[in-house]
Amino acid sequence: MDTLTRMLNTHPKASSMDAALLATCLQACLECEAVCSLCADACLSEHEHLHHLTHCVSLNTQCAAVCQATAKVLASSGQGDAQVLQAQLEACLRACQACAEECERHAQEMNMAHCAVCAESCRRCEQACQALLGSVRA
Repeated sequence: MDTLTRMLNTHPKASSMDAALLATCLQACLECEAVCSLCADACLSEHEHLHHLTHCVSLNTQCAAVCQATAKVLASSGQGDAQVLQAQLEACLRACQACAEECERHAQEMNMAHCAVCAESCRRCEQACQALLGSVRA
């Protein structure tokens, strides 16, 4: 059992959500935030291709911010509003989709390895948000 799951299981006001799904989504959001920030920084270092990467940098920055906000909402989900949680998960899912699509394009067309790594992280986060959203709606 990982630390996040243990923490969620020991919380005095347990969430009605599945702790494993919640921990997976929280971890995915935290990872994606960091990876998107690193990808934006890597894109800014691609001086030769920078003019092709400005949209990618914007999406990386937006995705990182949304993932950070989502992690904060998830960390306080025991006290929160279900509709706010759903809206935040939907926003995160969409931000991750947009960022992944752009990064996948750069990974394929421009052979940008950092964009490939970012796209993978965004897709994992997207899937984790979708899984948690499905359990919240159920």
